[in-house]
Amino acid sequence: MTPKQMNLLDFLSRFHQKNGFAPTIAEIQEHFNLSSPATVHEQLAALEREGLIRRQKYVQRGIELIQPSSVAGEYEIPLLGVVAAGLPIEAVLTRETITVAPDLFATRRFALRVRGDSMRDEHIADGDFIIVEPVENARNGDTVVALVDDNEATVKKIYHERHQIRLQPANENFQPIIVKPPQRVRVQGLVVGLIRRYK
Repeated sequence: MTPKQMNLLDFLSRFHQKNGFAPTIAEIQEHFNLSSPATVHEQLAALEREGLIRRQKYVQRGIELIQPSSVAGEYEIPLLGVVAAGLPIEAVLTRETITVAPDLFATRRFALRVRGDSMRDEHIADGDFIIVEPVENARNGDTVVALVDDNEATVKKIYHERHQIRLQPANENFQPIIVKPPQRVRVQGLVVGLIRRYK
């Protein structure tokens, strides 16, 4: 999918979760500030070809999302592996999934299991699952999943400073990670949710 198609699918999902029905073509056009409904139809047709939606002809709100859902109105997102709340660790990818509540679901989101307690004061503990919204850029103070040197993943608060990036823990027992040059760090996503399981 293209970024535009991903954004459209995310909007459809959020709209349906909030309202209980699909948006109209006009509402999609207005949300994305598009000049023509034909562009909306093209993007919807692409999503339908991908098997992500189903459209009903001659129905005003006839867009049906085809999502991997579970019972009780819950949804599954990919569980992509482990991320360190401590020193960076090697990024590990898996093909598992994790069930989340509807308010945490969005098509592009994924989950990571946290290892370590450097983000303790942000209430992110060892063994928690964080929900991540893929983004490429983040503002100072955002809690992000960052990839250092393309193979070491960590969850920290990010600060863009002159000639460097500071990955700041939320635990006084840990030192910040200073990375020079800034190009060595790639933001993988913004932490938007947390799941904690009790034994």
